[in-house]
Amino acid sequence: MKELKKFKGWIIALGVILGVVLLVVILNFTLFSISTIEIDFKNQTQIFTEESKSNIIANSGINKGTSVFGLSKKSAKAKLERDNPYLKVVNIETVFPNKIIIHCAEREETYAVKASDKKYFICDADFKVLNIQPSYRNDQYNAILFNGLESIIQNTNRVNAGEFLEFSSEEKILKSIGSSLLQANKNVSEQRALIQEINFTSAIYLYTATNLPYLEIKDYNNFITNIYVLDDLLAQKFNYMFLSLSQVIYNPRVFFEKELSEGKNYDEIPQDYYLGYTLQIRQNLSRQILLTLEKN
Repeated sequence: MKELKKFKGWIIALGVILGVVLLVVILNFTLFSISTIEIDFKNQTQIFTEESKSNIIANSGINKGTSVFGLSKKSAKAKLERDNPYLKVVNIETVFPNKIIIHCAEREETYAVKASDKKYFICDADFKVLNIQPSYRNDQYNAILFNGLESIIQNTNRVNAGEFLEFSSEEKILKSIGSSLLQANKNVSEQRALIQEINFTSAIYLYTATNLPYLEIKDYNNFITNIYVLDDLLAQKFNYMFLSLSQVIYNPRVFFEKELSEGKNYDEIPQDYYLGYTLQIRQNLSRQILLTLEKN
């Protein structure tokens, strides 16, 4: 009798477990099956129309009727960004019980990276290739020309639109430039309007006597700024650059103070006098930022 009761107990317990499993399965394929997929842009989009948004959802690989628990958000994000070069997936949100929201932003054409005289990678600030062009027109409405990367791009001949440029060195520094410019309160449109060209090069740095990369930046007034020690205080250095340019170019009386104090008339100083100088932005070993205008 005791064994019979024990056997019945096991049957009841097994029944409860099977019931719970069955309930989970039913809920998984009914209550938790994806019924709604939405796309939400975090910035104003110039490229993606309502029709293209519908196409993105249709080709996302996220299928209605499947369980929200079976969705691989990492794979979905990779597919979405690969198939849509100008799309940046910020995150994929699950709204229980059965809704998916794809939070996105439109990637902006930030750099025109010169690979050769007949090959330019049009990239965003993360160096994702948005498109590839055989020529490039350098003006204030297009991406900033970025030179000096030819020797460190590893995938020049195999990268496609929707993929990222791969660098053999200095990748962390390069990818910090865009975010540092944003921290200096310049959005991409403002960056393109102000900066004509960026040259990535290197030189022996006087404070450490080591060969370090630096940025040579030319604005649309053809004034050159050199920024050193790119892995520290970069946003502050960009901020100083923009503030200095406003003094040198747009408030030249400050820049010409020495010449004026020596008795020269303001009208005697050529309007492009500043082109004979380069703004040097350095930092010493105490992390103090140093600005000097050096005659070329």
